[in-house]
Amino acid sequence: METAAFKRRIAEIYRSTEEIGSAFRIGKCTPDGHMVGAFGQIAAKLAFGLEFGAKTDEHNCTWSDGRKKLEVQVRCTGAGSIALRREPMHLVALEVSPSGSFTLLYNGPGKKVWQRIQHQKATQKTISREALSELHRTVPLEERLPLMREGVL
Repeated sequence: METAAFKRRIAEIYRSTEEIGSAFRIGKCTPDGHMVGAFGQIAAKLAFGLEFGAKTDEHNCTWSDGRKKLEVQVRCTGAGSIALRREPMHLVALEVSPSGSFTLLYNGPGKKVWQRIQHQKATQKTISREALSELHRTVPLEERLPLMREGVL
């Protein structure tokens, strides 16, 4: 599926859930976390050339340039924050909008994000889109996954 078609389908899903919510007077009817997470994994696969699947629980994708291989955790939000249970080797955090467009919030070593949230007592530790974007600006280009396909993010 082409990137434009993928984004259109996401927008259709958001419109459908909004219509259903309006029809039944539900205050907020949006796609759930698993669906949004899948949207993010697909977008990251398209944008960075990731492969689905990883050897450890805290990762859901892998990336390789032929010389180096990384385990990657992709997280996607439609609600303003992401959650992590463990420190990932590398983290890609995205935000999806109801229009189907994606915003890159963070692309870099998981350690930077984990250091910011590890003090939280909850099993699932959260970090806001603003904090992710702030941390992303501190990640040197050589520590980011290179963008393989324009127009996804």
